[in-house]
Amino acid sequence: MENRVEYSLPPSLCQSRPWLMISHGQDAQRQTFFDISKNYYYLKIIPELRDKDIYRSCSSYGWLVLKDYTSHDCYLLNLVSMKMIELPPIEYSTSEYCILWLPPSDPNSHLLIVYKDFLMLWRPGDVEFVRKEFLFDVEFNSFSTINVHEGNIYALVAPHGDVVKDDFKDPIVKFKKLINGEEPSLGLQEGQLFYDSYLVECNGEMLLVYKIYSASFLSHKVVSTFEIFRLDYSKDAWIEVKDISERTIFLSKFQERSYLVSNPQVKTNSIYFTQR
Repeated sequence: MENRVEYSLPPSLCQSRPWLMISHGQDAQRQTFFDISKNYYYLKIIPELRDKDIYRSCSSYGWLVLKDYTSHDCYLLNLVSMKMIELPPIEYSTSEYCILWLPPSDPNSHLLIVYKDFLMLWRPGDVEFVRKEFLFDVEFNSFSTINVHEGNIYALVAPHGDVVKDDFKDPIVKFKKLINGEEPSLGLQEGQLFYDSYLVECNGEMLLVYKIYSASFLSHKVVSTFEIFRLDYSKDAWIEVKDISERTIFLSKFQERSYLVSNPQVKTNSIYFTQR
C-alpha cells in the first residue's frame, strides 16, 4: 500500500462493528463507506473494486469475494490489509451465497460459491474450482437464506420453509431436515403479507429473523416489524426471542451478522438493516 493516495484506500476499518459500503458511479468506480458509530461517511475510489461484483457472503473473515464484470476472473480482497488473491476463473454468473471457511492463510481454508443446484469449491493452491452436487431429503426449489455455525452449513429452503443442515464431510453435500416441528407462527397483522428471512448466528445459537413489510407499498416496500426465533433442538421447535441482550444484528443484501458491540454509539438489542 506504499505510495498510494488516501482516497484510493478504505478508511481505517474497525473489526468490532460492520461498515456499510456502497459501490456506485460508472463501472462501480466509487465507494462510499458509512461509519454507523459516527454517523459519518467517507468517499473513496478503490481501483481493486472497479468493474467488480461483490458476492453475497455469510462467512468472510473480513474478505470480499469479487467477480469481474467482463470476464470470469474472481478474487479475494481484504479491505484491512488490501491483500488481493487471484482465484481460478469461474464461468457461472448467478450465485446464491459465498462461504469462506477459515481465512485463506489457514491450510484448512476453503471457499464455497453456492448456486441453486450445486456449489463450487476452492482451496488455497487449487488451480480450478471443483463442482459438488446437492442432495436434499426435503422438497427443494431454492435457498431462502444460508449461514454457517460450528462447522455446519445451515439453510432455509423454499417452498415449505424447511431448515436443513450439512456437516460438509462427504463428497456430496447432503442437506438433511433439521427439525420436524412446524414453521414459526408469525404474528402478521392486516396488510403484512410479505417478508424476508435470515439465518443469523447469535451468541452460539442459530436465529431465524423475519423482516416483515407492509403490503400497502409494493413498489417501495416499507419495513413494518421484525420477529426473531431461535432453534431449540431439545423441543424440536422454533422458540420466539424477545431480547438479544447486549448484541446487535446487522442485515443487508450481502451479509447478515450479529455482534457484541461495546461502542455506546451503536444500539444494543437492536437490528440495523439496509433497504432500497
